Amino acid sequence: MIEYVENLKKHTRILVQKGIETLALKLEDVVLFYTQNRVVFVLDKEDHRYIYNKSLSELEEELDPHEFFRVNRQYILHIDAIKSFKPYERGKLQIRLNVENNSHTIVVSQHTAPVFKKWICTA
Repeated sequence: MIEYVENLKKHTRILVQKGIETLALKLEDVVLFYTQNRVVFVLDKEDHRYIYNKSLSELEEELDPHEFFRVNRQYILHIDAIKSFKPYERGKLQIRLNVENNSHTIVVSQHTAPVFKKWICTA
């Protein structure tokens, strides 16, 4: 019975690593998840970076699809982190984030761009 109730609850936090410390980070504070050299990182609204111990594919299954979108193989974005987007080369889109010190160039593929546009309007 307890397991059933837990499965109905939406996750509101994830466990992340900052050095040797484990933190419970609120999903509402997450800007994006990204992978670099096979390590998954989490970036929060305060521009802090944490290590996450699951793959982006595993993470994608656990996140609310109304709040998070997998834009490509490297990034999963929170809807509130997206400031704008513009056309890029050959039907792709380039996303601009609400983060001040943004060093990420995020491109949505030509194949995913129509799905992204539909998601951002209905999420």
